[in-house]
Amino acid sequence: MRVKSYVPLLKLAPILAWFAALFLITKDPVRFFIDLASFYSFYLMLSISLNLEYGCTGIPNFGKVMFFAGGAFVTGALTARLIAPLAGVSGMFLAHYKLYNVIVGTQVSAFFSHRVDVAMATFVLMLVLAAAVGAALGWAASYPAIRLREDYLAMTLIVTGELLRIIARNYDPLICGTIGVSVPDPFYWLSGLPHDLLRTSIMLAIAFSTWALVDALAKSPFGRMIRAIRENELAAESFGKDVIKVRMKVLMVGSAIAGVAGALYAFYSGTVQADDFMPIKTFVVWVMVILGGAGNNKGAALGALTYLALDRTIVLLKGYVSAPFDINNLSYVALGVALILVLMYKPEGLIPEKPFISGTSRRRSRTSDQENP
Repeated sequence: MRVKSYVPLLKLAPILAWFAALFLITKDPVRFFIDLASFYSFYLMLSISLNLEYGCTGIPNFGKVMFFAGGAFVTGALTARLIAPLAGVSGMFLAHYKLYNVIVGTQVSAFFSHRVDVAMATFVLMLVLAAAVGAALGWAASYPAIRLREDYLAMTLIVTGELLRIIARNYDPLICGTIGVSVPDPFYWLSGLPHDLLRTSIMLAIAFSTWALVDALAKSPFGRMIRAIRENELAAESFGKDVIKVRMKVLMVGSAIAGVAGALYAFYSGTVQADDFMPIKTFVVWVMVILGGAGNNKGAALGALTYLALDRTIVLLKGYVSAPFDINNLSYVALGVALILVLMYKPEGLIPEKPFISGTSRRRSRTSDQENP
């Protein structure tokens, strides 16, 4: 009789114990949990999108931050401008949006407090637009570069990832240049703890739904095909698969997910600034995937949780430890040390990728187990 393995749950236990300790020592446990859940929703979507691209397909997407930024930029650029006429905002404020974007955002948020239907419709519309912009950026980035070898493709995506940030930083009409832009709150019709709980619950629901969809996609015939392309492109081409088109589709899907994550980030933070999307964001997501286990969506989720454990520890240490340097940088040091240790002693990640078993093979295995207990 086959024994079900609980190894992934056992590996999750130390991380959960770590969070429990942080939860107990923090001054505001409720706020700690809400912030943790909110940040986890962003990073879960980013890690599983990169896992789909790199872990399953073998695309070295070192420009992940571009698609994350694209979703945030379209949300910051359009949310207030689209609703301002309905909210009765003065045309002078819109004409000089860089100077008055905070006022416009505040007035639109006040309008949302009276029109819940418009607020929720705007929220959904921005998520759809962010996904569309992310997919479009994925297509635009992949079209000239997807035919390149892995190393040249990685370098090209790094450059394109930084290009969008530079454009946003210097082109004022997009997100008000270096100042940044205020984003209206579509949940302004609530206040206090109910506001934070509802917003975070919706963000987590979107993130876990995306995880479930990506996991189902990875286990589908399409998932078997992209794994075959990852292992041997020539063999896949010999069976009639259009490798270039498939890789472009995967990059567009992963970029759309990152775009939605960017929109959620913009609504959560209430502001969008170009310098929030430095290239280091991409490498943080890469560390999550490698720590957790490339090719395994459970590993990507665990990697994001591990990163947040390190990051929240550093944030709490700021209140207790004084150092002659910026203690925020310790999170990158700790993450780098964790990555080195994993690569040295467990290069396949905390939850390694398992051999894929099709539905037919699984049914045959169950039949054999029943016949031979």
